Amino acid sequence: MIASLIAALLISLTIGILLTFLFLPSLKGGTAGPAFRFFAGGGLGIGVTSCLYFVCLLNGLTRYLPAIDLGVCLFLGMLCFILFRRPAAIAEHPLPEAGKRSRFPILLAAIFSVELVASLVSFIFAFLKEPHGKWDAWLIWNMHARFLFRGGDHWRDAFASGLDWSHWDYPLLLPLSIARGWQYMGSESLPVPAIMAFVFTFLTLGLLLSALFLLRGRSQGYLAAMILLGTPFFIVLGAAQFADVPLAFFILTTFVLLHLHARSPGNRPGALILAGLAAGICAWTKNEGLLFLVIVTGSLFCTTVHVGGWRSALKRTVGFLAGALPILLIVIYFKSQLSPANDLMAGFGPASAAAKLTDLGRYAEIAKAFFITGISFTQGLIDVRVGMRLNPGAVNILLLIVYLFLAGVRIDRRDRISLFQSTAVLVLMLIGYFFIYVLTPLDLGYHLATSLNRVLFQLWPSVIFLCFMIAGSPEMSPADGPGPAPVAPGKRSTGANKTRKPKEPK
Repeated sequence: MIASLIAALLISLTIGILLTFLFLPSLKGGTAGPAFRFFAGGGLGIGVTSCLYFVCLLNGLTRYLPAIDLGVCLFLGMLCFILFRRPAAIAEHPLPEAGKRSRFPILLAAIFSVELVASLVSFIFAFLKEPHGKWDAWLIWNMHARFLFRGGDHWRDAFASGLDWSHWDYPLLLPLSIARGWQYMGSESLPVPAIMAFVFTFLTLGLLLSALFLLRGRSQGYLAAMILLGTPFFIVLGAAQFADVPLAFFILTTFVLLHLHARSPGNRPGALILAGLAAGICAWTKNEGLLFLVIVTGSLFCTTVHVGGWRSALKRTVGFLAGALPILLIVIYFKSQLSPANDLMAGFGPASAAAKLTDLGRYAEIAKAFFITGISFTQGLIDVRVGMRLNPGAVNILLLIVYLFLAGVRIDRRDRISLFQSTAVLVLMLIGYFFIYVLTPLDLGYHLATSLNRVLFQLWPSVIFLCFMIAGSPEMSPADGPGPAPVAPGKRSTGANKTRKPKEPK
C-alpha cells in the first residue's frame, strides 16, 4: 500500500518536472537549476494530476487512473527526449556574478540544517498530536476527499447533500490529491492527508530556497528559507492540513516564474506559460485563487502596456492565459455544474452591499484587525475565545524590515519590472481581501478572527521572496554591477549588454 502511494507521488512529481524541461529546456544554475525543477515542478505536477483525476471522475475512468497518469508521464518524457536531441540553447537564466567568495553561505547552510531538522521534528509531533489535522482539515478538506473516494459512481451527490457548512463550493485540488492517493492504494489511509500536507509544506520551503539561489545567490536563499522556517505559523498551518499552504506555494511559484521570464533571453514564453499554469492551479486550490488569477493577469497586462505597448501586452497576456486556460476550464465547469452557492454570496444584494460599504465602523474594525494580525500572524493560530491581541514576535514582518535596513536595497535592473508587477499584485490582493471582509454576510469579528491570519499567510512566502529580491546580498561586493539592463517585453536584445571577448593581439 505504501508503495502504491509512493508511486502516485512519484508520477505527480515526474509529470511536473517534465513540464519544466519542456517549457524551460535550458534552465541553468548548477545544483540550483535541478533543485528548482524538483520543487516548482513537483507542486505543478500535483496540481496537474489532481485535474486529471477530476476528468477521470467525470468520465467514470477512475479505475484506469494509474494507466492514464503513466501514459501522460511517458508522453511528456518522449517530448522531452525529442526536444533535448536538438543543439543546446542559450541559458534561460544566467546566475548573478558573485563577488568575493566567503564562508558565510557555509555558516548559513549549517544553521539552516539545524532549523530544518527542528522543523521536521515539530511537524511529526504535530501530526502525532492531531493526526486528522485541525478543524478545517477534517470539517472540509479531508471530509470532501472521503466523500469523493467513497461515493464511487455517486460522487456527485456530495455537492447536493445540503451540507453547506462544509463549503462544497471550495475547489478540489487538495481533496482530489488525497483521494487520488487512496485510489492508488485501494483504500483510505490516515497518513495520506498528512503526507500531502508535509509535501506542500516542504515544497514551499524548497521553492523559496532554490528560486533565490538562482536569482540572488546562496546567502539570500538560506536567509529567506530560515525566516520562513522560523515562522511558527508555517509549520502549524502546514501540519493542520489546510489548503492555505498549497495556495501559498502556487502564488509563490507564479511570482518566481514571472521573474524567470523577465530574465530569459528575448523574453521566451516558456516561463510565462508555466506561470499561467501555476496561477490557474491557484484557482483550483481555493476561492481566493480566483481573485489572484484575475489580479495577476491584469497586472501583467497593464505593466507590459506601459513598458512595451499594446501589442506586446496582448502577446504576453495571451501566453500567460494559455498556461492557465486548461485549469481554468476545469474550474469553470466545477463552479457552474457542481458547486453550490458560496456562503459569502448569501443574501448579497445592492442594498446590503451599499449599507456595508458606507458603514465606516466596519472599515475601522477591519483596518485594526489587519494591523494587529499583520504584526502577529506569523506566531500561530488565533484563539477565537480570546480574540485578536497584539502579539509581536521575533519572526514577523518587522524582521524583514530590519533586514532591509541593515542590508540595504539593491535591485537588479532586470528585475525592476517584475518586482513592480509582483508588488502591485500583493497590494491589490490585500485590498481585495479587505473589501471581502467589508461585504461579508458573516459576523465580522468572528470572520476576521478565524480567517485573517491564514489569508495573510497565503502571501507570506511571496513577501519574503520579494524582500530578498531587493535586499543587498552579503555575497556581492560593492563593486559588482547590478547586471545588464532588462529587455523590454516583445523586443529583442540588441546585444549591447553582452560581454564581448577581448581581441587577441596580432
